[in-house]
This record gives sequence, structure tokens and C-alpha cells, in this order.
Amino acid sequence: MQGLETIVDLSQDVGRSAMNLTLKQLRAFVAVADAGTFTAAAQQLHVTASALSLMIKELESVVGTKLFERTTRQVRLSPAGRDFRPSAHRLVEDLARTVEGIRDYQRSARGTLRIASSPMYSGTLVPRLVAEYRRRFPGVKVYVLDVVTDQVGVMVASREADVGIAPERSVPREVIQKQLFRDPLQLVCRPDHPLAAMKQVPWSEVLRHPFISLPMDYAANMRADLAYHSETLTLEPAMYVNFITTALALVQAGEGVTVQPSAAEPLAAAYGLAVKKLKDPVILRRICLLRPRERESSPSAEGFCSFVEARFSRSGSSRSKAPP
Repeated sequence: MQGLETIVDLSQDVGRSAMNLTLKQLRAFVAVADAGTFTAAAQQLHVTASALSLMIKELESVVGTKLFERTTRQVRLSPAGRDFRPSAHRLVEDLARTVEGIRDYQRSARGTLRIASSPMYSGTLVPRLVAEYRRRFPGVKVYVLDVVTDQVGVMVASREADVGIAPERSVPREVIQKQLFRDPLQLVCRPDHPLAAMKQVPWSEVLRHPFISLPMDYAANMRADLAYHSETLTLEPAMYVNFITTALALVQAGEGVTVQPSAAEPLAAAYGLAVKKLKDPVILRRICLLRPRERESSPSAEGFCSFVEARFSRSGSSRSKAPP
């Protein structure tokens, strides 16, 4: 029992000693060990040589052994110092990373964030993301810039926006886009429309009715998707409009049908319209996060990107419906 008590006493002594170590002492030790002289280390730390020498003596007193062998010409690590050096380096570097992480968090919790998004997602998904993000970082002032899809990448490239959320498109070289999720296209029609009675609507049936499309690039992408699956499916819109609200209002007025991503369901419901799944083929839109390729982002923008990527990673990156 006496031997066990001795071990316990020694371990408690070591624990108490470790608690007495200070960051200044560890930095002083690392600086002298790396520089090889007290003079160079003192210059690096912006302290006097005598102050540095005192910190080393205090550290050696805490650990209970000499860490350096001093002569009139040089300073060398003692055997104990050589053993201690890797651990000291690790402690200093780990603490520096931890402190920087806290500072980054504090910086990301303040500032301004500008999010460019297409009308579809700036009116549906983006407000929900902003509300969730601001619950975590209420100090960030957020602006949502709703622009046509092709302008989202342009605004991120020109620094008018910090980040963007939009369907996949060709973007400037200065911008990278990363898929967040895939959103299926769905039919939107009046509840009394003949197609509303069908559980799933084939595209061949949709194309028999006047089709209200968003801008021409939207229709061009849809044509390419249809042509990929069948040579007989040809889209010829009866009308082109710039905004989804205009398309839904025209459908409500009985001017035709439209096809929109599933994210539009809440908007369609607000207009009293029916939403039906499409088949033959099922077409998915890739919805992406856009950010600068090389430019350093603000802490608030970095924080938002990390938040969004983590949120959709939890939801499943290959999911085929807009998340709630």
C-alpha cells in the first residue's frame, strides 16, 4: 500500500505542477529552443533577455528540472528539454489554433452578409436559411439580393454579393459552385384543370397544354433535359415571364400550366394551385452554393457557407427534394 500511496502522491504533484505552467513560459521555452540563444528569442518575443531568462527559470522550477544547459557561449537543450520540446510545441500550437478559432467565431457572429439568389429560391428556401442562421448569429446583418439566375454568379464574381444560392448554370471563372441538393420539377396547374386529377403526370400530357415558362434560358435547359430522354418531347412555351409569381398568376387566371421546382410548392399553395409529380422523365435541378474561387471571404460569409454546407450534408447531398 505504501508504494501505491507514493505513486498517487507523485501523480498529484505532477498534476499540480502542470496547472502552474503559463502560456508565456511555454512560448519562452519554445522560442529559446528554436532560436538557440536568449538574445534572438528575446527579440522574437519582444521582451528583454533578463525577462526571458526569468520566465525560463520559473518554468524549470515548475517542472522540477533544468531544461537548458547554459555556457558562456551557447544554450543547449538538456535531455529533459529535448523530451519536453515536442510537447511544448504541440501545446503552444494547439492553444493558438483554439484562440484563433474563438476569434473567427466572434468575427463570424458580426458583420454583413449579402446573398444573391434567383427569385424562386430567394422567395422560398433562402429566407428559411437566413432565419436559421441569424438565430445562431443575431449580430450579422443579412441582405438578400433577388436577381435572375444568370446574374447570381456575376454578382458573386463582381463582389456585389458574398455568396449565391441558385440552380446550376455556367458561372464566371472567379466563382465555384457546389451542389447542395437536387430539386425535382413538378407540374403546377389549377385545381380544376384536367391534369390535376392525375396522381403523376407524363410530360407528353403536359406538352398538350399552353405552357407558361420562366425566361428563355429556363426553357432552353428544360428542352435539353427532355431531348436527352426522348426525341418526341418538344417544348414550345406559349408565354415567357421573368418571375415565378407572374407565371403562377397566369396559371391561376387559366392561361395555361407551368413546371417549377418543388421549392415552389408554398408559393403555388398561396395562389390556390395544384402541384403534381411529373414522370417520363423525372427531371432534377441541381441547386448550388456559389462562392469566390480565390478571393478571401469575410468571416460572416465563411460562417454562412459552413452553416449551409453542414445543414445540407445532414439532409443528404443527393436528396431529390428541397429541404424544409
